[in-house]
Amino acid sequence: MWSRIKGELAFIRGNFLVLLLSYILFNLGYALSSPFESPFIEKLGASPFAIGAIGSVGSIILFLVRIPGSYIVDKHGRRQIIVTMTYGVALSNIFFILAPNWIFYMIGVIATNICLIYQPALEAIEADSLTPERRGVGYAAFRVLPFLPSIFSPLIAGMLVSLYYIDLGMRIIYGIVLACGLTAAVLRHAFLKETLKDAKPFNLKELKLAFKDSLREILDSWRLMPKSLAFLLASTLIIAFTDPFFYRFGSLYVLQFVGLTDVEWGAVNTINLATMLFLGLFLGKAVDVFGRKKALILAHLIFTPTTVLFILSKSFSMLATVYIFFAIASVLFGSATSALQADIVPKERRGRILGSIGALYILVGALGSLSGGFLYENVGSTVPFWLCIPLDIIALLIVIFKVKEPEKREA
Repeated sequence: MWSRIKGELAFIRGNFLVLLLSYILFNLGYALSSPFESPFIEKLGASPFAIGAIGSVGSIILFLVRIPGSYIVDKHGRRQIIVTMTYGVALSNIFFILAPNWIFYMIGVIATNICLIYQPALEAIEADSLTPERRGVGYAAFRVLPFLPSIFSPLIAGMLVSLYYIDLGMRIIYGIVLACGLTAAVLRHAFLKETLKDAKPFNLKELKLAFKDSLREILDSWRLMPKSLAFLLASTLIIAFTDPFFYRFGSLYVLQFVGLTDVEWGAVNTINLATMLFLGLFLGKAVDVFGRKKALILAHLIFTPTTVLFILSKSFSMLATVYIFFAIASVLFGSATSALQADIVPKERRGRILGSIGALYILVGALGSLSGGFLYENVGSTVPFWLCIPLDIIALLIVIFKVKEPEKREA
């Protein structure tokens, strides 16, 4: 049995291992800060609409930088841009630590998202590091294993916020995030290897030309996109629109209207992470064995009724149950979507197509963040969450009737 488990996890080496360790460090910080990010921004003077606007501005910046980022990764390689910008992402946390108001905090968000120009490179090097038959479990590993050391981070964050209150508690947390990010940057700098053959050196003078060329080449890639991938994209963009409703405003709703304490909300997030950890690799393997499309359908069938339960939740136990099912659906959805995209897209166009898909996710997410903030503040605190239900049903129908798995998976 041990030898079988060892064989299943044999792909965790080289670049995959370096990325995994760096994700662990970043997730230690993310799991601490994310449950209380929106309440902290609110404490700095932002309204729910302003919170949505901050997320939207950050997303638009990220959308813009991903365009040349997608070009750079296929022309000049993955490693250099990943290493350089990882340092930038880490140092951007200084803005959050020192923020006197929400506008200064937004400057930090802008700086962080400019540095995330390296995201297409990360996506490409992830795909390069996985064989077709290991993609489901591999992407599940990227989504699950990094949370292993951070499983209790949300609970610890709840305790810190309860002890030091939201203002000082979050500044302490962002200090920890800064330390974790710098450690991850050093790790990538020391051990990450280039995967693109004949990668050319890149300099900043090429950035303007890269932006123009990347737009043209991305459009060329879209013209060659298989129909099934286009329909998959349509369904996932719907989910990308609704995602900010939960991660921007879920914490505000839970703390203000459900009535959970800071520690209880931290515990709910810990339960969510624990579920992802204990079921994640199993579900990722199921994606490889039973197929990507079936996993996507199951994820949508879980999302919709669970959203109703979220809205109706009035206690810690009920909300904890909701986040267990959210975790299951999230792992299924993320692993199946990433694996199916890699199955369809040829390796030589993977950076551009996956990069452009990621850019569209971000742009639609920006619209969702802004829309969610407006609805939450001006129409009703539950309205954004109710809106998720019909939209998810539409996404499910697209997957059932229009998305097809390829007969032969790309290497």
